[in-house]
Parts: sequence; C-alpha cells; structure tokens
Amino acid sequence: MPLAAEAVPIAGAFVCSLLLYGRIAGVAIEPGWRLLAGLASFFLLFVQLRLIDDLDDLERDCPAGHALLARRAARRTRLVASLAASAILLVALNTSMGHARTAAAAATALAFAAPFVFKRLLPTHPLPCLPVFEGAPFAIFMYGFFLWRDVAGRELSFYVVVCVAGSMWTGYEFWKFSRKVGTNALQPYLLSARAIRVALNALLILALGINVSLSRLASLSQTYSIYAATLPLVWLVWLNASWPGPASRPGRPRWAGTRFIVAVELGLLAGLLLK
Repeated sequence: MPLAAEAVPIAGAFVCSLLLYGRIAGVAIEPGWRLLAGLASFFLLFVQLRLIDDLDDLERDCPAGHALLARRAARRTRLVASLAASAILLVALNTSMGHARTAAAAATALAFAAPFVFKRLLPTHPLPCLPVFEGAPFAIFMYGFFLWRDVAGRELSFYVVVCVAGSMWTGYEFWKFSRKVGTNALQPYLLSARAIRVALNALLILALGINVSLSRLASLSQTYSIYAATLPLVWLVWLNASWPGPASRPGRPRWAGTRFIVAVELGLLAGLLLK
C-alpha cells in the first residue's frame, strides 16, 4: 500500500498486529522508542518495496533514446541512493533488536530477488514469479512479529504468526489487485479482467477464514466474530454485483483500493480495545 495515501492503512496494520500478538500471548507491552523504531522500519520497508519496483520499471518508464538517457541515468542514481539510505536507516533503527533486524534483512532480500533474480530468469512468464513477488510484502508483515518478539521477549506458534500476518497481507493483496480495476492501466502479472476478478474473490474467501480464526485465537467477542465473517461476504457480493463491464463508465469501483483493509483494521481495533 505505498506510499503517502496509504500511510493510515500501513500504520493500522502495524498497530493491529502488535495488539493481536499481545492479546494472544497475554502480554502487554509499553510504548517506547523501540516501538517507534519498529513503526518507522515498517513504513520504510514499504517505501523500499516501492523504490525497488520503480528501479525495476525504469527502462519501461524511460525507454532508450538520446533525449531520455540522461534522465534515466539521473533517476537510476536517485533510486539507488535512496535504497542505500533506506538500508542504512533500517540497520540503525533495528540495531538493538536482533530478530527484527534479521526479519528486515530477509524482507529486503526477498524484495530485491523478486524483480532482479526471478523475473530475469523468467522474463516471458511473470505468473510463476507471483509467490516471490507477493512473498515480499508478506515478509514485511512478518516483521511485526519479530519486532514484538524482541520487545516482549515471548514466543508464539507459527500458526498464530501466519494468521496475524496473513490477515494484513490479504488486505494488502486485495488493494494491489483491485486498485487498477476499471482503468486502462496494466493489471498485475498482465492478468485479464476475469483472472483479476477470480483472484479478488479468492482473497476475500481467504480473508474470511483467517479473520474468523483470529477472532478465536485472540478470544475476541462474538460481535467481532460476526463482523469478521460478514465483512468479506459483503465485499464478495458488492464486488461481483458491481464488477465493471464493457459498457461501464471508466473509473475505479468504490469497493476497490484500501477500503477493505481499513474496514478490517477498524473492526480489529474495536474488537481489541473495546471491552
């Protein structure tokens, strides 16, 4: 969900993740500089993901030509410098947090490997690269657990961590695959409109299962459990009932973008904070 326009959902994902880990473990953590450093790192990892994407798209955005060579070189220099600065800042922010530092390094390595290794190995087959490309944001959401582990000094089961990170990740993926629906922009992995629709339906079904599981793991109220089950179903009906057709007016539907993940986060915050 990069960048400025998606700052609220990014912060919400971080806060919800930490609250969920604390609720499930029965451990309260006090606000402090390490949490602020973690939040800054979380934002920075998404900024870095965007910068890597821009670097990968550089040749497409600035095609070869005498008039554009200097512009492309200057932009490449800025992107590389920004990536170097972000890496240094990530190390500095996570110096005293070994697990968080390792998680940030792993997310960074995966983000670089997706376009500059796997995409280069399969240049004409983008779809097989999907697990790596979408694994990078999942690794960023996993960072939240390793930060919490450093701060709280506690362990949680792999299943719990995957559920919490998966809840945030499905919202991110819904944003990613829906944000260009109804426009003439290139769709992710050059998928057809039908394939995008199938992917969005699958993500909502996955979100339904994960969010209901989380409500049980965190012992949230029955009201939240109903909300967690109803929200994806409402989005499923809304999406399929208003899917843009050939005669539809251009423009992104209202159900697309960050609205779903914001609704998920607001429900979680209410369920976690209101007793």
